[in-house]
Amino acid sequence: MAFPDDDPVVASYDVLLTDSDISRYVFQYVDREHDRPYNDQENQRPIQLRLKPRTGLIEVEVPIITRENYDVNKGMRYGDAVKKSRSARDGGAYGMAGGFTAGSGTAAAGGRVKMESNGDVEILDNKRAVDSASLMRVQSLGGRIKPSEEGDPVYMLATFTDKNLHLSPVTSVVQFHPQLHHLDALDEIPKTKGSRGKKDDDDRPAESEARAIDIKVKAAEDGEGAANAGNLDLLKQMQDEKWKTYGWVDAEAEDSWYTYESYMIHKDTEDLPALESNIESEAYLDKMSAPRIDPARPDMTGWAMKENRRRQREGEAGNEAE
Repeated sequence: MAFPDDDPVVASYDVLLTDSDISRYVFQYVDREHDRPYNDQENQRPIQLRLKPRTGLIEVEVPIITRENYDVNKGMRYGDAVKKSRSARDGGAYGMAGGFTAGSGTAAAGGRVKMESNGDVEILDNKRAVDSASLMRVQSLGGRIKPSEEGDPVYMLATFTDKNLHLSPVTSVVQFHPQLHHLDALDEIPKTKGSRGKKDDDDRPAESEARAIDIKVKAAEDGEGAANAGNLDLLKQMQDEKWKTYGWVDAEAEDSWYTYESYMIHKDTEDLPALESNIESEAYLDKMSAPRIDPARPDMTGWAMKENRRRQREGEAGNEAE
């Protein structure tokens, strides 16, 4: 009696691998709902992407919606702080990208937060007029591209076309978190002493106070000291490396679809070479399965037990032939 198949095969696809020399990154916005992507439809298409290729630092500038759930007073305060910040004016970097030091003017090609430079006056919440030039309108999201190591999982991007499954290897998965560059800019402005001073002093952008920082590393063990020295060297590299800026194309734009079809799908599938496995089926099962243990001889495991069972099967086959 034939039993019905409870889990039948409903589709079969030919697997094709795309070019692995192309860099493909998966961006994850951990503080953002999946149904609210940063795009034109949500009026929050990223303005630009900044990258430090050598150290792997990456930042994305996204616009802030100022007409809902927005504190105008704090927006003016933080926006004015960034506007007056010496680091922002000199193209510096904050946070890890600046080596956790303020005033790193040589490390970047652009400021952390952008404001509209015109002097228009905008009405928010129909309550009062504010100077839009000092309003914080852009937030930075930052992450780091970590180099792959042996043993790391290999992720693939899948694309289906007819009966073909195109797999594209992922270079790295980057998780983006909001960067508090506006708070760093606020801390960079020195506190005024006593009264606010004369009007002329108020109109001048505040300069950050120069401070000499002496970093000393003291470790109980040589290994710990070497690790600390390596971390300091990495921070120095992050601070010295310059940003490379890139424009952002929306996912639904024509250019995005052209790039998608060019690098995620094979056009001429007939001319592709067939893949050949460099491992046999039994060896693959050995690597994927739990260690072999013979209850009768627990000291014989792995390859030794495998060879013992092979000899036993050959002996049984010889006896049957006789």
